[in-house]
Amino acid sequence: MDLNKESSEAFKPLFYPESVAVVGATNNSKKMGCHVLKSLIRNFPGNIYPVNPNYSTLFGLKTYPSLKDIPRKVDLAILVVQRQMLFDVIKECIEKGVKALVIVTAGFREAEIEDGSELHRELAELVNSAGIKVIGPNTFGMVNTHANLNASFTPVLSEVKKGNIALISQSGGVCHLLFPYAIQEGIGLSKIVGLGNRLNVDFADMLEYLAFDEETRSIALYVEGIDNPREMIEVAREVVKRKPIVAYKAGRFEAANRAAKSHTGSLAGNYTIYKSAFRQAGIIVVEDLIELISSAKALAFQNPPEGRNVAVVSLVAGLGMVAADVCEETGLKLVEFTKETKEEIFKLLPPYTIRTNPVDLGFVANDPDVCGEVIKAVFEDENVQGVVLNYIYSWGDDFLKLPTDAIIDAAESSGKPITMCLKYPLSIWEKEKEKLEENGVPTFPTPELAAKAMAALAEYGEVKRKLSR
Repeated sequence: MDLNKESSEAFKPLFYPESVAVVGATNNSKKMGCHVLKSLIRNFPGNIYPVNPNYSTLFGLKTYPSLKDIPRKVDLAILVVQRQMLFDVIKECIEKGVKALVIVTAGFREAEIEDGSELHRELAELVNSAGIKVIGPNTFGMVNTHANLNASFTPVLSEVKKGNIALISQSGGVCHLLFPYAIQEGIGLSKIVGLGNRLNVDFADMLEYLAFDEETRSIALYVEGIDNPREMIEVAREVVKRKPIVAYKAGRFEAANRAAKSHTGSLAGNYTIYKSAFRQAGIIVVEDLIELISSAKALAFQNPPEGRNVAVVSLVAGLGMVAADVCEETGLKLVEFTKETKEEIFKLLPPYTIRTNPVDLGFVANDPDVCGEVIKAVFEDENVQGVVLNYIYSWGDDFLKLPTDAIIDAAESSGKPITMCLKYPLSIWEKEKEKLEENGVPTFPTPELAAKAMAALAEYGEVKRKLSR
């Protein structure tokens, strides 16, 4: 199948609206409509129209009794209304010419309500007849950092850094686990989307849109169940030719499978079959949620290696052994250095360090020039296709300096990918981390994550080579 770039135009009112209405807006902090409005007010540069007949103003904004009373066009409407009101409100949206909706309201096919599935079907028919793209129902919302759009009930999502990773999830809870981690680690995201019950926007739709999104370099998926797996797999197979996809598939066991049905209204399905199908499509499957966002980060920063031969270089031996174990477990190979590299490293490092692979810099860590030379020698080794580098803060800052420029130069001149564990007390190496990442070196808080990120890069390299054949 071929991807349709023109179809992404239908998502423009959703991700790049000039005006947003909040139907069900309020100043009652116990209600979602209050927090949705606060989220928008923080950064959104366009027009914001609160809608609630019980208010004349909210947070300094003129408030309208209904959508039809708004004198200008509305691109996106966020609906935070009672379930029994939803059909009438959507009909008002159609009359107003609204082309995109975020429906926070729940109580459809995800709920144990007799008519839930039938109401979901009727809602889909209604919005589809009007050509309206919908996120939800039963969603926390969505975010486009590059448009300063926080269309969610979580105002602090506005603090997520602009970046190149799109996070698409069936679970709002998973997004709310990962975005604080992203803020803490300085990971930039482009889009955050809580698909919810997927009225007419599913994984396949989002993947096709993101394939052409210039602000997205890698895509992270949290998947519970898929209504049309074949369509998603076919789309994914085309998308990975353009950019990498990483997925965490929930519902591996029966209890989680049952929970998925009541959470977002679809069965999780057989995990082994999904995992196999994902991998055949070129999707990288991970087993941990932090690994999901970390792998997506590496794939957004770095090109894949030409193979699985890697070197591990560490400030202390323990980190190197941990990283080496993970490398072996994930199918990476700790390669033997060439004779020339061995001779160079033996000249640079004293005998009480580890001078094979993994390399332990040991007590020469107080000499950033020597450390830089060792790192350069490893990168230049013709057997090495990628480098996992581990640095942690120890001793004192007058003793330990990061060879930041040497790391950047070695990676750039060799053209080989690097993933780096960089751990330190708050504020100690912030500027160094910022410089590394500005120059394309992704950093991670543990050696395990750095090694798994390199494994993800290697797997995507194999996907690309397979596709090229």
